[in-house]
Amino acid sequence: MPARRFFLFVALVTTGARSASAQDELRSPARHRLGADLGLASALGLVGVDYQFAPAPWMRLEAATGWGPTGAQFSMMPKIALGGGTCAFTAGVGASLAIGGQQAAAGHGPDPDVIPWLNVDLPGVECRSPSGLSVQATLGLTMPLVDFHWDLADVGDTVKAGTILPQGRAGIGWWF
Repeated sequence: MPARRFFLFVALVTTGARSASAQDELRSPARHRLGADLGLASALGLVGVDYQFAPAPWMRLEAATGWGPTGAQFSMMPKIALGGGTCAFTAGVGASLAIGGQQAAAGHGPDPDVIPWLNVDLPGVECRSPSGLSVQATLGLTMPLVDFHWDLADVGDTVKAGTILPQGRAGIGWWF
């Protein structure tokens, strides 16, 4: 009698496990992320929103918009994501535009309406929960492609095209 109960118990457990496994296989992985980021000299400025599309588990295509001292920011960046389903190492290279910033006082130096930038996010990390909540952070480098002058409280300087500057950002988002 105890052996029969044991076999019945094992049969129920394995059937339930197979059913749960089949349900997991039916769920498609989340491929879209919408998030909010805070940054310093980042591709999306000081504050912004980003959208990521993951056509493959190791690839992300990011579009972002935000605001920073050099104006409204618009960026595009393909990224790689290496790691497991919970946390991944991320890296990317992309371009951004800063439009409409008033960083220089009149006559202080170059004050272009549009500043194109090249950006590198490396190293970065992103972790997500099973429910889709995501936290990401990255450091990197940014480089303006035109000269511009900035002024802040009677202090300022001209940043030359090709000057490499540090940047970073962190954010929270949701995969769906």
